[in-house]
Amino acid sequence: MAVTKIWKVKDRLDVTINYAVNGEKTEEKLYVSGINCMPDTAYQEMINIKKQFFKTDGIQCFHAVQSFVKGEITPEQAHEIGMKLAEELWGDKFQVIVTTHLNTDNLHNHFILNSVSFLDGKKFCNTKKDYAIMRKTSDRLCEEYGLSVLSQEEKYNKYATNSLYKELMKDSIDYAIENAKDYNEFIKILQDLDYIVTDKNYTLSIRRNPYKRNTRIERQFGNKYSKENIYKRILETQTLFPYSSNSMILITRTYENYNKQKEKHYQNKGSIAYLIYQYEKLFGINTESTLKSNMTRITPELIAEIKKMDEYSNQARFLAKNDIKTEQELLDFEKSAYERVNPLKSQRENLWKKHKRAKTDEEKQVMENEIIEISKRITPITEEIKHCNNIKQRMEKIKQYQLHEQIEQEKEQFEKEQEKNKKDKNKAR
Repeated sequence: MAVTKIWKVKDRLDVTINYAVNGEKTEEKLYVSGINCMPDTAYQEMINIKKQFFKTDGIQCFHAVQSFVKGEITPEQAHEIGMKLAEELWGDKFQVIVTTHLNTDNLHNHFILNSVSFLDGKKFCNTKKDYAIMRKTSDRLCEEYGLSVLSQEEKYNKYATNSLYKELMKDSIDYAIENAKDYNEFIKILQDLDYIVTDKNYTLSIRRNPYKRNTRIERQFGNKYSKENIYKRILETQTLFPYSSNSMILITRTYENYNKQKEKHYQNKGSIAYLIYQYEKLFGINTESTLKSNMTRITPELIAEIKKMDEYSNQARFLAKNDIKTEQELLDFEKSAYERVNPLKSQRENLWKKHKRAKTDEEKQVMENEIIEISKRITPITEEIKHCNNIKQRMEKIKQYQLHEQIEQEKEQFEKEQEKNKKDKNKAR
């Protein structure tokens, strides 16, 4: 069975998308897909549609969730059902991001639906009829996959919806803690995710419309979510960029390490590593100037630049470690990675099916332990696949740029020849 929920988001489309596609929740974005848009560029694509129809204000998107019963479904099945649901409901008119989160006991899908249609510019309204269709479609898909389906009264009663609401609330709080650089930004992220925050003395409460009652998060989720422990957890997530007098030393070292990686892995001009290195120059990525201009304080922009450097360094290490020098070698490696990961995913899916049929908690626990171990083997392979995809995307941009440069050069040469012919004709007269 699956419980569904949908609500409007008035602010910060980018924060909502980032929350949904979070790599730690989606197994390094393995379960992230786009309908009528690309996941990596979804924010800008959605904004472009809003600008095209002059509808940039008001509701920015709709955030929907489809949550499944623990142990009844595999991540692959959940994502497949989510894609079918989104295609059927919105695929003919709207851009949608579909993600599957694996970080809670109940696997659940997130849907980020652009409020403006790319087809006719009309806004999605989310009427009671729309939601009823969503529930019925979700039920039908669950039946098709052999999942249990409860009656409407059982399934959409107050307990079911409140349970999903609290689960998503906890998920949102964890996301805000992981992505905030300080307590004030933690509050801001929750507000951007459409929560109303009440911060009084030693208590912190939040709620989201249409719910009227505040939830005291420490009382609801335990001491780990006290204000004091939230402060501590935010600091713990910032270990790479501590707020101290030594901050700039760490940043300088990061930049030095980045340069060493470039020198070590980008020397061979005929290699794929050298090609992707050109990406920085061709597309104006100047990490050195960004660092120098931000040496006085740590900003979100600076952290983003350093993360970008780390990503490029990791890609360089990946290419060197696996001795990948050409595009064909990259494609071959990607193919072998899929060949390694697919049997593991099938094995995990079969374990989930056995888990569903298990009769005792002991049997289920054994299978859950096996699933965890298999997931640990899957994660590094999916990381390799992610590197392959990112490198291919950068290479494609470089190829497009080079083609554009070639066309411009040919155009310039043609214009010079035309000008020369014109001058020669004038002289002949």
